[in-house]
Amino acid sequence: MTKPTLYELIGGAETIEKLVVAFYQNVLGDPMLQPFFKDVSIDKLRQMQQAFFSIALGGPEPEFEISLYQAHQGRGIQRQHLTRFTEHLINTLAEIGIEEDRAQKVYERIAMYSDEVLGETAVDG
Repeated sequence: MTKPTLYELIGGAETIEKLVVAFYQNVLGDPMLQPFFKDVSIDKLRQMQQAFFSIALGGPEPEFEISLYQAHQGRGIQRQHLTRFTEHLINTLAEIGIEEDRAQKVYERIAMYSDEVLGETAVDG
């Protein structure tokens, strides 16, 4: 028997969808972050984020059209924006009822991608 993934432990696709919807309600209501999403299709954003969370948490791996680096390149995202973004993530995980220890693991997994979002890693291609 295999050990369940973090994706499975938090409730799989249903929980990821609930998380992304609640998360973006919080993010889009934040004056510091809202400008980053001007002229962005929220439906497409939610689909991409659900795929990202699935992959990051050990769930099914849908293919991305572009890399995280490409999606965020040139948007002016700085460390303080990413910090605020992750604060919303932590709060949203609590809001939807994810246990604190599992929420911390979700945060740790997502934080692993911060350098790519900020463009601070070497990108092939």
